[in-house]
Amino acid sequence: MSTNQKTAKLLEELEAVASKLDIKLRYEVTKARGGLCTVDGEKLFILDRKSSKEYKLLILARAIKEFDLSDIYLSPKLREFLYEEI
Repeated sequence: MSTNQKTAKLLEELEAVASKLDIKLRYEVTKARGGLCTVDGEKLFILDRKSSKEYKLLILARAIKEFDLSDIYLSPKLREFLYEEI
């Protein structure tokens, strides 16, 4: 599996974790680099659609790892990425 495929797979897994945490993801064209905010009581994570997959993975992972993930299944690869790479 290529690095690009691994990145895409990890990003897909993180998107699923975000959903389980009730975080809505929005990919938009924006000048902002992206981040987590709360709008009308809902957690919203906005990412620049034009950013690389590597950047999207990194910025989303940094936000996700701040949540309690003890009740959410994380694949060994995702767990390793979250707690050893970042």
